[in-house]
Amino acid sequence: MENERKVFGIPTLYLKIIACVLMTLDHIGLMFFSSSGGEPMSIVYMTLRSMGKISFPLFAFLACEGAYHTKNSTIYLMRLGILAVLLDGIGYIYGAFTNTPINMNMIIGNAFMDMFLGVLLITLLKRKDKYSIFAIIPFALAILANVDTGTSWGKVFKADWGTFSIVLFIFFFLAREISNIYLKKKAFKDGVEENVYIEVFGLKYYKISEAIGLILCEALFYLFFRLGVLEFILPVEFVPIGTFSTLAFIFILLYNGKKGYSSKILQYGFYVYYPLHILIIAIIAILVGTMTI
Repeated sequence: MENERKVFGIPTLYLKIIACVLMTLDHIGLMFFSSSGGEPMSIVYMTLRSMGKISFPLFAFLACEGAYHTKNSTIYLMRLGILAVLLDGIGYIYGAFTNTPINMNMIIGNAFMDMFLGVLLITLLKRKDKYSIFAIIPFALAILANVDTGTSWGKVFKADWGTFSIVLFIFFFLAREISNIYLKKKAFKDGVEENVYIEVFGLKYYKISEAIGLILCEALFYLFFRLGVLEFILPVEFVPIGTFSTLAFIFILLYNGKKGYSSKILQYGFYVYYPLHILIIAIIAILVGTMTI
């Protein structure tokens, strides 16, 4: 049973708040300070978006935690999937009213789709049975999110981080599974029940290995950039802005495994915040003239 005493570190609640604040800064930078006409990126744009990119690995880390701790994987996946589809639906409606081509529509293809694909992949791989082979589906869809059709449709599949996100989820999954294998073998060697060390030391090993997994994932994609290979799978503005997402490893290491304050209203509030803050920022940006419709 989880010990509820106060422990050093950041609980889930505060990690979500930090991720939401950073995400908001990212979208403020995108909608208020984007350069146009080939002009160089401003310092404010670079700063806000670089800070904001730290948010996605945090959301992915929390989604991975959810995939392992949720009591009902189906409901968890439905929440992510429904919200992803609804957000894209809003994007299509916006595009229809403003005559914005799909490939130019920033609202279509959102981070919730990345998290849905990632959680689906982990859920299938965790089964370790014949159904695990279907994990190839979310993996393939994430890759297609980086394949451009060369038409007004844009990318074949609509997501935000695409291939990077699904590879990150794979690294997170491997980090946990390798940690479990190591701890079980150590327990067996020490003559104790195999799950004892997982219960006692699991969190420590998970967050260290997942932080390393994030750094390795970032290094892999940076290597692709430096070698000039598989460039189509790199997230938009991955270098230099996206590489700052590596700094999320600091917050992962500070995670203490506790939930913090929790309620249904707060839980669904985090889901609602994503579309709500985009809507508010977009309206203000339109009113001040940094965005047009």
